[in-house]
Amino acid sequence: MPVSYDIKANIYDTRFDNPRHQDVFFVDTNVWFWQTYSKASVTARSYQVNVYPNYLKKIRSVNCKILRCNLILAELAHLIEDTEYKIFCDNNGYTTQNFSKKEFRHNHHQERSQVTQEIENAWNTIQRFSTLFSFTIDETTANTFITDLKNHRIDGYDLFYLNGIRTNGLQILTDDGDFATVPGINVFTANFGVIDAARSCGKLQTR
Repeated sequence: MPVSYDIKANIYDTRFDNPRHQDVFFVDTNVWFWQTYSKASVTARSYQVNVYPNYLKKIRSVNCKILRCNLILAELAHLIEDTEYKIFCDNNGYTTQNFSKKEFRHNHHQERSQVTQEIENAWNTIQRFSTLFSFTIDETTANTFITDLKNHRIDGYDLFYLNGIRTNGLQILTDDGDFATVPGINVFTANFGVIDAARSCGKLQTR
């Protein structure tokens, strides 16, 4: 069943938007994954490994500021390891039910080395392409996390990102439709479900 997004953010379709020099983008982990991981196309949809890298290329061509939060490294590492694990299972006749990720991590040293190399390569590219955006995860941040958790249908990693995005007035480049449900932020995406829902309720923007 397709997700029914209640669109509250301002939505921009990256297929037709032209970035401007003064734009400042926070780039979400999923976009970095498709941009930097060598096997991203194994699990991605075709638009994800085409539209987002192309839009990042446009951003860089006009020297927009691209920001990252180092929290994305943990999420990125998880995504890459999970993908490598599933590829290994598919190639060796295992299923995720009869062969655990713990076994993959500890019992297959060559594959573990490959996982860590993929993560390091991806992170080195992200560091070259972006500027660090730092924020403190203190008691206030944690309290805001709990409030946002109750008010928005967003996962844990993204709630920390949301706080920084909102506080600093940043635009976000993401395929994650959860961000589209947050009022007062600008979401740049190629997610067709989000774009169609935004068009229907008058939240699809052009510039």
